[in-house]
Amino acid sequence: MNWWMLAGGAMALICAAGHAIAGWGMFYRPIQSHLRSELHAGVFGGMWHIITINFTLSAIVPIALSIRGHSNAVAFFVAAQFAGYAAVYLVISLRLGGALKLFQWMPFGATAILSALGAITTP
Repeated sequence: MNWWMLAGGAMALICAAGHAIAGWGMFYRPIQSHLRSELHAGVFGGMWHIITINFTLSAIVPIALSIRGHSNAVAFFVAAQFAGYAAVYLVISLRLGGALKLFQWMPFGATAILSALGAITTP
């Protein structure tokens, strides 16, 4: 079993749960209530659910691979994906006045690091 990859998948699962559960009340509902256009509300709702699905699948696959011991290519992909998310949120956070304005870059970065370690340690 690849414990690094399992940890990366678990961290991605925390990101998915945070997005779907905490983000629903903190961001989704307030933003959705201010959208006047039915089209904009539909696009925003679709984007929200696509992100939730992406986060969830990005968690399930590394967890499954950590148990089965398969290729590290997917773990590298998840690491790159979450590193990109971390970079975007860190830059936005800094533009808003500080690294902790938007904390999401930290769990995204942790997911990237753990997934990369899982990919590196896969035989």
